This record gives sequence, structure tokens and C-alpha cells, in this order.
Amino acid sequence: MMKGHKLFRTLRLLLLTFVLLGCFHSTAFSQAAFYSGKTITIYIGRGPGSGTDLALRTFIRFWQEHIPGNPTMVVRNIPGGGGTRVWNYGYELADPDGLNILFSPFSGTAEILGLPGLRAEFEHMPLIGGLKSPNMVYVRTEKVPNIEQLLSARGLKYAGQNPAHHYDILGRMALDMLGVDYEYITGFSGANEVFNAVRRGEVDMQTAGLTLYRFSIEGPMVQTGQALSLWHNPRVDQAGNLLNEEAAAGIPSFVDVYTQLKGQAPSGEIFEIYKWLQPTINTFGHAAFLPPDAPEEAVRILRESFVATTDDEDFRTEELQLFGVRMPLISYVEGTRVVGEMSNAPSNVRALLTKYARPDGE
Repeated sequence: MMKGHKLFRTLRLLLLTFVLLGCFHSTAFSQAAFYSGKTITIYIGRGPGSGTDLALRTFIRFWQEHIPGNPTMVVRNIPGGGGTRVWNYGYELADPDGLNILFSPFSGTAEILGLPGLRAEFEHMPLIGGLKSPNMVYVRTEKVPNIEQLLSARGLKYAGQNPAHHYDILGRMALDMLGVDYEYITGFSGANEVFNAVRRGEVDMQTAGLTLYRFSIEGPMVQTGQALSLWHNPRVDQAGNLLNEEAAAGIPSFVDVYTQLKGQAPSGEIFEIYKWLQPTINTFGHAAFLPPDAPEEAVRILRESFVATTDDEDFRTEELQLFGVRMPLISYVEGTRVVGEMSNAPSNVRALLTKYARPDGE
């Protein structure tokens, strides 16, 4: 027969187990109940059919499966304003009910400089998570047949979306550090439009996200000899070390190219600023935010489901098949830290960004 103290301990353990199971069931039920039968609208700041739109819709299709309650997710495109319209809408007009999500390319430069047109204050908007979009620079071989002739080329037309776009800024900084003779052409509505202009021979080079590069540029342009991949922008760890992006396999980093062409590693103030910008304005390819004052339960559920989606092997397999690259996760913890750093950028960083982000591009 079981002694009294052993029986008491056994009953206590059973009671604790039932309590924990009840709490777990209650939490799971609460999460499912929050979104059960609901419709979530996701706003993308690019036009339908763009590379960004396709990449985010692919993510959203899998994301929906990981949200308790199985809500319906619909997409609304709000392009324009160099990407600022969607953020302003989310900050000023969208209902903070957990049913409206802003998921779009994130303009770190606009946030650092407080550029005209951007009224959203991201430190007041809960960050769900982000996806890094590694990027690279390529050029038409008609103008630069091989990397050794880059420095002797004249009048290259480097094209981009707007002077404050981080792709454009990082590309121009790299060209300036190398001393390349180029003209900056801006005003394109999106990366696809820039690519089409390169393909038509109207401009010569572009900084492109690796999703666009692998999906649309590498095969038709690079593998046919019409374009040359030059370099990718490396990542920087928290210790300040420059590391090659795994997704950019086969494309040298800017540091590698600079060292090859100049005979020494890059250095100096502009290069230090270039390194500072990698984990800040170049961290986010796409970020998902909620409007200010969104319910804490919605924030928690969406953050957990966002991470679960990036861990979904079916999603990662389809992403790789479609774009030839996997976009690394940016956790809300890391992303929130980066947003905080943007608001406290060093004065020399602000000065250089201000120079590059002028509307005339000079």
C-alpha cells in the first residue's frame, strides 16, 4: 500500500500536471480565439506583380497557416512616395486592432534623416519581424567586359529608385570609394523598372536584391554574357567583422573587389560609414510592423507565427525554387535594436547620408 506522504506527493504532481495542461489549453484556445473567423489585411508598399510583391505574397501564403485560428489574409498594395505611403498609412490611418499589418521594404535612410514625406515613427510601431534581402551590383558587359576594366570605364549610367534608397546609396558609396566614373540616374518606380532599363541598354548598372538577381537577372543577363556580376554588400556582425553573405555564393564581396582592384583593403571614414550602414539601413529587406497601440496579444501571436513561418521547410523550399535564395530572418528583438540605432546615428553618418539623399542626387 502507498504510504501517506507518497500518496500526497503523487496527487500533488497529478494536480500540477492538470493545472499546467489547463493553462496550455487555455492559452492555445485564447490565441486561436483572437483570430478565429477574422480577416487580416497586409499592406505592401510596392505594386502588384513586382519582385517584392511576389516574394512577400509567397511568405504570406505560408504565414497564414501558422497563425492560430486560421484567419484569412488578404493583400492590398499601396505603392508610391518612394515606399513612404504605406508606412504613413499604417502609422496614421490603419486601425490598431491587430488586423492590419504593414509588410514592405524598409527605408532606413528616411528613418535616420527624417526625410520629407515620411511621417511614420517606427519606434512607436510594434515590429513583428523582418526578412533580410541581400543585394549585389551588376553591370552590362557592353560597358565593362570584365572586372579589371571597371576603373577605366567612363560615363557609366548607374540607375536606381530614389536617392534615399539604401540600395542606391550603398552602390554609389562603393563606386565613389573605387573612384569609378559614373552618372546617377534616378526616378524609377521599382527595382524591376531599373532592371528593364538595363536590359534595354538605357542604363548600365544597378544594385539589385538577390531575389531579383537570381530570379530575373542571372540567367537572362549574366549567364548569356550580357551582364557581369560585380560584388555583393557583405554583412557585418556585432563585433564589426565583415562576412560574406551565404546567399551571395559565387559573387565576390565589395571588400574582395576593392582589394583586387586597388591592391589593398578599403579603409578610411567613408568605408567605416559603409560598415556602419550594413547592419542598420542594409539589414532590413522587408519589415512587418503593426500600427501604434496594437493589442499585445496580436503582437505576440504574429511574432511567434512569423518566426514559425521562417522555420517552415516547405516555405523555404519554395522560396529557394522561386528565387534561388533564402532571405534570412530578422527577429523582432534584433530589428527593434536596429531601429533604435537608426534614431541615434553618428553625426558623420547623418552628414554623408544627407549628401547622398538629396533629391537632385548630387
